[in-house]
Amino acid sequence: MVFSLARIRIGILGVGNAASALVQGLYLCKEKGEEMEGIFRWQVGKYTPMDIEIVAAYDVDKRKVGRDLSEAIFSPPNNMMKLCDIPRLDVIVEKGYLADSLGDITKRLIKIDEAPSVDIEDSLKEKGVEILVNLVSSFSMESSRIYAKKSARARVAFINCVPVIIASDKHYANLYRKTGVPIVGDDLESQIGSTYIHRLLLEMLHKRGVKIKATYALDVGGSPESLAALEWRRVWLKSEIKTASIKSALPYDIPAAAGSVDYVDFLKDLRDTVVYIHGSFFAGAPITIEMKIRVPDSLNAFNPLVDVIRATKIALDRGISGPLESVSAYAFKYPPKRYPPTIAEKRFEAFIKGELNN
Repeated sequence: MVFSLARIRIGILGVGNAASALVQGLYLCKEKGEEMEGIFRWQVGKYTPMDIEIVAAYDVDKRKVGRDLSEAIFSPPNNMMKLCDIPRLDVIVEKGYLADSLGDITKRLIKIDEAPSVDIEDSLKEKGVEILVNLVSSFSMESSRIYAKKSARARVAFINCVPVIIASDKHYANLYRKTGVPIVGDDLESQIGSTYIHRLLLEMLHKRGVKIKATYALDVGGSPESLAALEWRRVWLKSEIKTASIKSALPYDIPAAAGSVDYVDFLKDLRDTVVYIHGSFFAGAPITIEMKIRVPDSLNAFNPLVDVIRATKIALDRGISGPLESVSAYAFKYPPKRYPPTIAEKRFEAFIKGELNN
């Protein structure tokens, strides 16, 4: 078989809003080059966003399966804003796995394709995929675990962007060490998302002598993901992950809560978050901070994701296997090992430069 000259060949699981942001973002980067507005890091090691090529895509919705990826990213229930017209990519969306039962909410979102699932391992090998990016809806918890196992068996690196504990699970960590490829995750943190801003603010307040006594971050959104996240299992897990991420910014425990509280359809792919922080500083003087953040949910994932993809490729180049602790701590809410935001970013940079092995 003959592969293209793409320097980083990736496959994507789930052709939803996040996939749409990735496809459109990469196309714009290739059109505009270094002049592309808002790119956090144009260069990661020797790689730029222009080196990333999507060569495989998988989904279970009949409105996407069998279509070219350029068309599938604009198919319902996707509602991310359209940034540009995408030419035909010659990447046909294949039928993936669905090991999870659909709840009342997710039944409203997905129209299951009745065709048999493709053999993922064979497909990954046939297309020369180096890195598999998990962007499935948060309801696909068991499906995500199956994909992770299949990816390891195919010796393909795995990036878990969804709130399912995989990269931080010892079983999967050992599996990826044995198969000789890296795994990164769990639950991608947005570039300018409420969790990242919240953590930075808590870290800064602590360094400035404020004793934090309680905090929360509650959000609503209008994307399909916001709706799917409201089923009780997903609410609990997502809330647990986001709460743990926020609390990790401090060296002591506090009452805290974070997570989605409702779905507002007219917001579409926008997400509104209210952040509350209460504490005290000199002589016990009280301080309360309240703020609202509104951002496009899916586009917010583009920058950290392209950073992680390129860092994972660097790990492949160096023959590093198992969980990438520095990369995970930099870009994910539930990494195998946590660090405060500023330290995590420094460790990510050190990994890219070759100063850290993990």
